[in-house]
Amino acid sequence: MSDFIFSKKSITRGKLTKEIQSIYHQDRPIVKEMHGDWGSLAVSYNLYNGFQPFETIDHICIVIGGPVLGFQDNEFLVNDSGVTGTQAIYERWVNNIIQWDEDLSGPFVILLINKVTWNVTCVTDLMSFIPVFTYVDSSNLILSTHVDMLARLSDQQDEIDLVSKADFILHSVVTFPYTSYTHLRQIEPATVHTIQRGSNQLQSKAYWTPEEKIVYESIDQASDDLRDGLQNYVNKITKSMSHVAQFISGGEDSRLLSALLPYECTRDAFIFLDHMNIEGKLAKRAAETYGASFNLATRSKTHYLEILPACSDLVGSDSQYANVHTFVFHKRCKLNEYSAVFGGLFSDALFKGSRIKKVGGQGLFPFLPHIKDRNYSPGIKLENSAFTDEVLLELTKRRQAHLQYVSSFRSESAEEWFELWPTSMNSSIPNLHGNRRLFRSYEPFMAKEVVKLSAIVPQSWKLNRKLFHNTVKPLLEPTKWLMNSDGRYPYFPWYINSLPQFIVWFYQQVGRRTGLIKRNQGSWAEWNVVMKSSAWQQAISEYSDGLKGLKNVFVDKDVGKLFSEGNLNKKQRMNLLQVLYYLHNKTI
Repeated sequence: MSDFIFSKKSITRGKLTKEIQSIYHQDRPIVKEMHGDWGSLAVSYNLYNGFQPFETIDHICIVIGGPVLGFQDNEFLVNDSGVTGTQAIYERWVNNIIQWDEDLSGPFVILLINKVTWNVTCVTDLMSFIPVFTYVDSSNLILSTHVDMLARLSDQQDEIDLVSKADFILHSVVTFPYTSYTHLRQIEPATVHTIQRGSNQLQSKAYWTPEEKIVYESIDQASDDLRDGLQNYVNKITKSMSHVAQFISGGEDSRLLSALLPYECTRDAFIFLDHMNIEGKLAKRAAETYGASFNLATRSKTHYLEILPACSDLVGSDSQYANVHTFVFHKRCKLNEYSAVFGGLFSDALFKGSRIKKVGGQGLFPFLPHIKDRNYSPGIKLENSAFTDEVLLELTKRRQAHLQYVSSFRSESAEEWFELWPTSMNSSIPNLHGNRRLFRSYEPFMAKEVVKLSAIVPQSWKLNRKLFHNTVKPLLEPTKWLMNSDGRYPYFPWYINSLPQFIVWFYQQVGRRTGLIKRNQGSWAEWNVVMKSSAWQQAISEYSDGLKGLKNVFVDKDVGKLFSEGNLNKKQRMNLLQVLYYLHNKTI
């Protein structure tokens, strides 16, 4: 299943189906509803093979996502449209032998309903790669994997949390456990949540916590285990597959994917660009080197603006829509026809120190060595003259509370894990939220072995790609002399790459300023171009009435000034437009 809604109180048949289908602008999924004395449940058709709802006389078991099973083979992932995987999980649970942190790997949510006792169990994955939200009042408890459908069903769509909206505009996320709605919350990751008959409260017991403990003495041993974890995850998925897809780019992650995928499989590699450019040429060479079929799909310059309505509704108002890079291409490239589509999401976050703040200058000068900024804290008082003091003060308190929560189990790396635990705190995760609803997406860096290893290695190994480089070097031998799109040669360590990266960086800086480099040479949209387009101005005009729903958030109520003056950077203006779209859409 891609999404579910569970309500302890019975809901009129058909209403849950309408809510689930409402997040899709096209190709609305089949939804199965189940009702009983225990309440009401609706689940959409699961794209992942073998994970349809499983029901016995006493229980209902549903699986959201496509976890890889660690206690048996996964051959059902190829073409089994039935319940093989769901039933296997259920049988281990009902026999009380399941180990949630070991038996399932990757993103998932499990919901189990006892039709006799009316007790309900909801299990979240290690990092809440798939988040679950809840609404509770005196007469009901509702759970769902989509925050907006939950808000509508619980009649909370008008109870907007203005602090959360400011949070989203500023940071592209909403601080855990808050949501865009005053009375809705996200439940904890890596936790077994139970609802007892006669109670409207969740009883929660964590089955894993990313505690800060250094297990490895040798970076070589950690590298071997990381490589094995990635390879084992891929092998379990592809064992009986003959044709898979992957995403390719000019970077190192896609080369790693190419090396991990079995050569006996037909492998189609996809890249999405404005046009064939330097990024695409590097990706094509990498694909050819590893024996994959290279496929380029092009988009318009305003593509990311065009997909705003559909993607925002698909992933929800708490998620940054522009990370759903595959939208439109999922149909054009027929990604939904593959048994598996592999990506490299979260390699940066978990192993390259992208969530470790570095000393000043590293962002502007990427060729400099990475040094942790020990003075940084996400709990510092927020300042931005566009927002009211009241909103910024409350948001600061929320961020401080989350930092304190993470600090309770990660004292030395709390600032890093502030943006990782749960993954809704990471602005890139909507990529998965969209992909998993569109095709069978698999992310090796979300495998259980990989996630756990990230929690038990020193931060110093993540900086300058030390651990990552040590892990992938043997797999990058075929592309040893193929430059990365950022000027590095990923086969070699950071200190060798500093000089070539500086040369490329310098050339790019001069080239852009002199006009020597023309057109977009990267993977993503040129937001400077987008924001100067008539389509951008038209979108602002169309959604501007949404600003009425942000009373007391901004000092200046002039929507034109918010988009034109310098208080909001490009990403924040993107986020503001998404918020205005949602608030505008809510009123029509």
